Amino acid sequence: MNIHPENTKILVVAHDDGLSALICKRLVHHGFPEPARTHRGQEAEEWLCENSADLMLLDFKPGDMSGNELLQRLEKAGKAIPFIVITGHGDEQLAVDMMKRGAYDYMLKGSSFLELLPATIVRVLGQIDKETRLQEAEMSLR
Repeated sequence: MNIHPENTKILVVAHDDGLSALICKRLVHHGFPEPARTHRGQEAEEWLCENSADLMLLDFKPGDMSGNELLQRLEKAGKAIPFIVITGHGDEQLAVDMMKRGAYDYMLKGSSFLELLPATIVRVLGQIDKETRLQEAEMSLR
């Protein structure tokens, strides 16, 4: 994986069109290509069957199903994707549950959310890159 923002394909799954647009605008401003956007979990699932992404920004409640349900459906279809959970109504248990499901981060839609998002994505992409390189090294040693 390449951790340069300009080469990163991101899928934003958020039911709020205004928030989704602001996320995309912020990411483009920081050198990322225009992210793909869906407003419902079913749309995200269909999009991922036809396309690929390096990272998904997942609103915990993407409209038609829970983020948890979408993740289960993607895993079952063999389309698991690295993700960051975004939510406006978080709690510790939800954060723990999402981290157990494989979330690379958990962000609350607070006043600094859009400001912190680009750096969080770069950090997560770096983490994914390290994990990928480690897996490749382990495979080559076998």
